[in-house]
Amino acid sequence: MSTKKASFVLSIDLELAWGVWDKLSSINIQKIIDKERLVCENLLNIFDENEIPVTWAVVAALLDNKNKMMGNLNQKAWYAPDILDNILNSKTKHLIASHSYAHKEFNTCSKEEIIEDFEKSNFFLKSININPDVFIFPRNNVFHLDVLKKFNFKTYRSIDKSWYKKVYKYNKSLGKISNLIDKVIPIKTNSVSPLIDQFGLTEIPTSILLISKNGIRTIVTNFSMFKKIKDGIDLAISKNECFHIWFHPSNFYYQTNKQFDLLKKIIDYFNLKREQGLIEIKLLNQFN
Repeated sequence: MSTKKASFVLSIDLELAWGVWDKLSSINIQKIIDKERLVCENLLNIFDENEIPVTWAVVAALLDNKNKMMGNLNQKAWYAPDILDNILNSKTKHLIASHSYAHKEFNTCSKEEIIEDFEKSNFFLKSININPDVFIFPRNNVFHLDVLKKFNFKTYRSIDKSWYKKVYKYNKSLGKISNLIDKVIPIKTNSVSPLIDQFGLTEIPTSILLISKNGIRTIVTNFSMFKKIKDGIDLAISKNECFHIWFHPSNFYYQTNKQFDLLKKIIDYFNLKREQGLIEIKLLNQFN
Protein backbone atom coordinates (compact mmCIF):
# COMPACT_ATOMS: atom_id res chain seq x y z
CA MET A 1 0.00 0.00 0.00
CA SER A 2 1.42 3.43 -0.91
CA THR A 3 0.18 6.97 -0.65
CA LYS A 4 -1.51 8.41 -3.74
CA LYS A 5 0.69 11.47 -3.55
CA ALA A 6 4.01 12.06 -1.86
CA SER A 7 3.56 13.23 1.72
CA PHE A 8 5.56 14.87 4.48
CA VAL A 9 4.93 14.09 8.16
CA LEU A 10 6.27 15.57 11.38
CA SER A 11 5.60 13.73 14.65
CA ILE A 12 6.72 15.18 17.97
CA ASP A 13 6.92 13.30 21.28
CA LEU A 14 5.77 15.54 24.15
CA GLU A 15 7.05 13.91 27.33
CA LEU A 16 8.96 16.37 29.53
CA ALA A 17 10.45 14.48 32.52
CA TRP A 18 8.30 11.39 31.88
CA GLY A 19 10.54 10.61 28.93
CA VAL A 20 13.58 10.24 31.18
CA TRP A 21 11.86 9.00 34.36
CA ASP A 22 14.37 6.16 34.74
CA LYS A 23 17.51 8.28 34.26
CA LEU A 24 16.74 11.51 36.04
CA SER A 25 19.35 14.08 36.94
CA SER A 26 19.16 17.61 38.28
CA ILE A 27 20.60 18.82 34.97
CA ASN A 28 17.87 17.05 32.98
CA ILE A 29 15.12 18.45 35.18
CA GLN A 30 16.46 22.00 34.99
CA LYS A 31 16.78 21.81 31.20
CA ILE A 32 13.18 20.64 30.95
CA ILE A 33 11.94 23.50 33.16
CA ASP A 34 14.06 26.13 31.39
CA LYS A 35 13.67 25.01 27.78
CA GLU A 36 10.62 22.85 27.01
CA ARG A 37 7.92 25.52 26.96
CA LEU A 38 10.05 27.97 24.98
CA VAL A 39 10.87 25.32 22.39
CA CYS A 40 7.22 24.31 22.06
CA GLU A 41 6.17 27.95 21.69
CA ASN A 42 8.72 28.49 18.92
CA LEU A 43 7.68 25.28 17.17
CA LEU A 44 4.03 26.30 17.20
CA ASN A 45 4.91 29.73 15.78
CA ILE A 46 6.89 28.15 12.94
CA PHE A 47 4.06 25.74 12.17
CA ASP A 48 1.52 28.57 12.15
CA GLU A 49 3.69 30.73 9.87
CA ASN A 50 4.03 27.87 7.38
CA GLU A 51 0.63 26.19 7.74
CA ILE A 52 2.22 22.94 8.90
CA PRO A 53 -0.04 20.69 11.00
CA VAL A 54 1.89 18.05 12.95
CA THR A 55 1.17 15.04 15.15
CA TRP A 56 1.90 15.66 18.84
CA ALA A 57 2.32 12.44 20.83
CA VAL A 58 1.32 13.33 24.39
CA VAL A 59 2.15 11.55 27.64
CA ALA A 60 -1.22 11.81 29.39
CA ALA A 61 0.25 12.11 32.90
CA LEU A 62 1.11 15.68 31.89
CA LEU A 63 -2.63 16.38 32.25
CA ASP A 64 -3.03 14.66 35.63
CA ASN A 65 -2.79 17.14 38.51
CA LYS A 66 -2.63 14.22 40.92
CA ASN A 67 0.04 12.21 39.14
CA LYS A 68 2.58 10.52 41.39
CA MET A 69 5.21 13.24 40.80
CA MET A 70 3.02 16.19 41.84
CA GLY A 71 4.59 16.22 45.30
CA ASN A 72 7.89 16.99 43.62
CA LEU A 73 9.26 20.53 43.86
CA ASN A 74 9.76 20.53 40.08
CA GLN A 75 6.11 20.15 39.11
CA LYS A 76 6.56 22.02 35.82
CA ALA A 77 8.67 19.11 34.61
CA TRP A 78 5.84 16.63 35.23
CA TYR A 79 2.61 18.57 34.65
CA ALA A 80 2.03 20.69 31.55
CA PRO A 81 -1.62 21.33 30.63
CA ASP A 82 -0.50 24.80 29.53
CA ILE A 83 1.49 23.32 26.65
CA LEU A 84 -1.53 21.29 25.54
CA ASP A 85 -3.69 24.41 25.70
CA ASN A 86 -1.26 26.21 23.42
CA ILE A 87 -1.26 23.35 20.93
CA LEU A 88 -5.05 23.08 20.87
CA ASN A 89 -5.53 26.84 20.60
CA SER A 90 -2.94 27.45 17.90
CA LYS A 91 -4.03 28.75 14.51
CA THR A 92 -2.99 25.48 12.87
CA LYS A 93 -5.09 22.41 13.65
CA HIS A 94 -2.71 19.77 14.98
CA LEU A 95 -3.36 16.13 15.85
CA ILE A 96 -3.02 14.84 19.42
CA ALA A 97 -1.89 11.21 19.58
CA SER A 98 -1.51 9.08 22.69
CA HIS A 99 2.02 8.44 23.94
CA SER A 100 0.74 6.34 26.89
CA TYR A 101 0.01 7.56 30.41
CA ALA A 102 3.45 7.30 32.06
CA HIS A 103 5.90 6.43 29.26
CA LYS A 104 6.57 2.89 30.42
CA GLU A 105 8.60 0.67 28.12
CA PHE A 106 6.02 -1.67 26.63
CA ASN A 107 8.48 -4.52 26.11
CA THR A 108 8.94 -4.77 29.91
CA CYS A 109 5.24 -4.55 30.85
CA SER A 110 2.58 -7.23 31.22
CA LYS A 111 -0.65 -7.02 29.27
CA GLU A 112 -2.47 -6.07 32.47
CA GLU A 113 -0.09 -3.16 33.09
CA ILE A 114 -0.60 -1.92 29.53
CA ILE A 115 -4.38 -2.11 29.82
CA GLU A 116 -4.24 -0.05 33.03
CA ASP A 117 -1.97 2.48 31.32
CA PHE A 118 -4.32 2.79 28.33
CA GLU A 119 -7.34 3.26 30.59
CA LYS A 120 -5.62 6.11 32.44
CA SER A 121 -4.24 7.79 29.33
CA ASN A 122 -7.60 7.68 27.57
CA PHE A 123 -9.32 9.12 30.65
CA PHE A 124 -7.07 12.18 30.80
CA LEU A 125 -7.01 12.77 27.04
CA LYS A 126 -10.80 12.60 26.96
CA SER A 127 -10.82 15.24 29.72
CA ILE A 128 -9.62 17.70 27.05
CA ASN A 129 -12.04 16.26 24.45
CA ILE A 130 -9.42 14.15 22.69
CA ASN A 131 -10.38 10.61 21.66
CA PRO A 132 -7.10 9.39 20.18
CA ASP A 133 -6.87 6.77 17.45
CA VAL A 134 -3.12 7.18 16.82
CA PHE A 135 -0.58 5.70 19.22
CA ILE A 136 3.12 6.43 19.56
CA PHE A 137 4.98 3.76 21.54
CA PRO A 138 7.29 4.99 24.31
CA ARG A 139 10.88 4.73 23.04
CA ASN A 140 9.43 3.18 19.90
CA ASN A 141 9.14 -0.25 21.55
CA VAL A 142 6.29 -1.74 19.52
CA PHE A 143 4.58 -4.36 21.70
CA HIS A 144 1.06 -5.43 22.78
CA LEU A 145 -0.56 -4.60 19.44
CA ASP A 146 -3.57 -6.72 20.38
CA VAL A 147 -4.25 -4.34 23.28
CA LEU A 148 -3.87 -1.40 20.91
CA LYS A 149 -6.58 -2.92 18.74
CA LYS A 150 -8.82 -3.52 21.77
CA PHE A 151 -8.69 0.18 22.67
CA ASN A 152 -9.78 1.18 19.14
CA PHE A 153 -6.51 2.65 17.95
CA LYS A 154 -6.17 2.59 14.18
CA THR A 155 -2.62 3.78 13.53
CA TYR A 156 0.77 3.59 15.20
CA ARG A 157 4.27 4.80 14.50
CA SER A 158 7.10 2.33 14.08
CA ILE A 159 10.81 2.97 13.90
CA ASP A 160 12.69 3.45 10.65
CA LYS A 161 14.29 0.53 8.84
CA SER A 162 17.65 2.25 8.29
CA TRP A 163 20.81 0.14 8.17
CA TYR A 164 22.06 1.32 11.57
CA LYS A 165 18.90 -0.01 13.25
CA LYS A 166 19.89 -3.51 12.15
CA VAL A 167 23.31 -2.95 13.73
CA TYR A 168 21.61 -1.68 16.93
CA LYS A 169 19.61 -4.90 17.23
CA TYR A 170 22.86 -6.84 17.06
CA ASN A 171 24.83 -4.59 19.44
CA LYS A 172 23.57 -1.39 21.09
CA SER A 173 26.99 0.26 21.37
CA LEU A 174 27.82 -0.41 17.73
CA GLY A 175 24.32 0.74 16.83
CA LYS A 176 24.87 4.13 18.49
CA ILE A 177 28.16 4.55 16.62
CA SER A 178 26.45 3.54 13.39
CA ASN A 179 23.71 6.09 14.01
CA LEU A 180 26.31 8.86 14.28
CA ILE A 181 28.03 7.67 11.10
CA ASP A 182 24.66 7.69 9.36
CA LYS A 183 24.05 11.31 10.40
CA VAL A 184 27.59 12.62 9.84
CA ILE A 185 27.83 11.17 6.34
CA PRO A 186 24.76 12.05 4.26
CA ILE A 187 23.87 8.44 3.48
CA LYS A 188 20.53 8.01 1.72
CA THR A 189 17.50 8.25 4.00
CA ASN A 190 14.40 6.11 3.46
CA SER A 191 11.02 7.25 2.35
CA VAL A 192 8.25 5.06 3.74
CA SER A 193 4.81 3.68 2.99
CA PRO A 194 2.03 2.76 5.41
CA LEU A 195 1.67 -0.94 6.17
CA ILE A 196 -1.31 -2.94 7.39
CA ASP A 197 -0.31 -5.31 10.19
CA GLN A 198 -1.82 -8.63 11.30
CA PHE A 199 -4.39 -6.83 13.49
CA GLY A 200 -5.57 -4.56 10.69
CA LEU A 201 -3.77 -1.57 12.21
CA THR A 202 -1.94 0.95 10.03
CA GLU A 203 1.79 1.10 10.75
CA ILE A 204 3.67 4.25 9.72
CA PRO A 205 7.46 3.87 9.96
CA THR A 206 9.68 6.90 10.48
CA SER A 207 12.32 8.09 8.04
CA ILE A 208 14.69 9.97 10.35
CA LEU A 209 15.12 11.40 13.84
CA LEU A 210 16.06 15.08 14.02
CA ILE A 211 18.98 14.28 16.29
CA SER A 212 20.03 16.34 19.34
CA LYS A 213 23.18 18.50 19.23
CA ASN A 214 24.85 17.70 22.54
CA GLY A 215 27.85 15.61 23.48
CA ILE A 216 29.41 13.70 20.62
CA ARG A 217 26.35 14.46 18.48
CA THR A 218 27.77 17.95 17.91
CA ILE A 219 29.86 16.41 15.12
CA VAL A 220 26.64 16.06 13.10
CA THR A 221 26.40 19.18 10.91
CA ASN A 222 23.30 20.92 9.64
CA PHE A 223 24.73 20.52 6.14
CA SER A 224 24.76 16.74 6.46
CA MET A 225 21.33 16.53 8.08
CA PHE A 226 19.73 18.85 5.54
CA LYS A 227 21.20 16.95 2.61
CA LYS A 228 19.91 13.64 4.00
CA ILE A 229 16.45 15.09 4.53
CA LYS A 230 16.34 16.96 1.21
CA ASP A 231 17.32 13.78 -0.62
CA GLY A 232 14.72 11.85 1.40
CA ILE A 233 11.96 14.30 0.42
CA ASP A 234 13.03 14.02 -3.22
CA LEU A 235 12.97 10.22 -2.94
CA ALA A 236 9.45 10.32 -1.46
CA ILE A 237 8.33 12.49 -4.37
CA SER A 238 9.89 10.17 -6.95
CA LYS A 239 8.19 7.11 -5.37
CA ASN A 240 4.90 8.74 -4.26
CA GLU A 241 5.75 7.75 -0.69
CA CYS A 242 6.03 9.51 2.68
CA PHE A 243 8.96 11.25 4.33
CA HIS A 244 8.48 11.14 8.10
CA ILE A 245 10.60 13.14 10.56
CA TRP A 246 10.23 12.69 14.30
CA PHE A 247 11.77 14.36 17.33
CA HIS A 248 11.22 15.58 20.89
CA PRO A 249 11.25 19.24 21.94
CA SER A 250 14.27 18.20 24.00
CA ASN A 251 16.16 17.66 20.74
CA PHE A 252 16.24 21.48 20.60
CA TYR A 253 17.63 22.04 24.12
CA TYR A 254 21.24 22.26 22.88
CA GLN A 255 22.42 24.50 20.03
CA THR A 256 18.83 25.67 19.92
CA ASN A 257 19.29 28.32 17.22
CA LYS A 258 21.07 25.87 14.92
CA GLN A 259 18.32 23.31 15.40
CA PHE A 260 15.62 25.83 14.54
CA ASP A 261 17.64 27.01 11.54
CA LEU A 262 17.73 23.42 10.30
CA LEU A 263 14.01 22.90 10.85
CA LYS A 264 13.17 26.13 9.03
CA LYS A 265 15.38 25.15 6.12
CA ILE A 266 13.65 21.75 5.91
CA ILE A 267 10.23 23.40 5.96
CA ASP A 268 11.31 25.93 3.32
CA TYR A 269 12.33 23.06 1.03
CA PHE A 270 9.08 21.21 1.69
CA ASN A 271 7.12 24.40 0.96
CA LEU A 272 8.95 24.79 -2.35
CA LYS A 273 7.93 21.29 -3.39
CA ARG A 274 4.41 21.74 -2.00
CA GLU A 275 3.96 24.91 -4.08
CA GLN A 276 4.98 22.87 -7.12
CA GLY A 277 2.19 20.40 -6.32
CA LEU A 278 4.61 17.53 -5.73
CA ILE A 279 4.01 16.76 -2.05
CA GLU A 280 1.47 17.40 0.70
CA ILE A 281 1.55 17.62 4.47
CA LYS A 282 -0.18 14.84 6.40
CA LEU A 283 -1.08 13.88 9.95
CA LEU A 284 -0.65 10.31 11.13
CA ASN A 285 -4.40 9.69 11.13
CA GLN A 286 -4.66 10.45 7.41
CA PHE A 287 -3.23 7.18 6.08
CA ASN A 288 -6.16 4.88 6.83
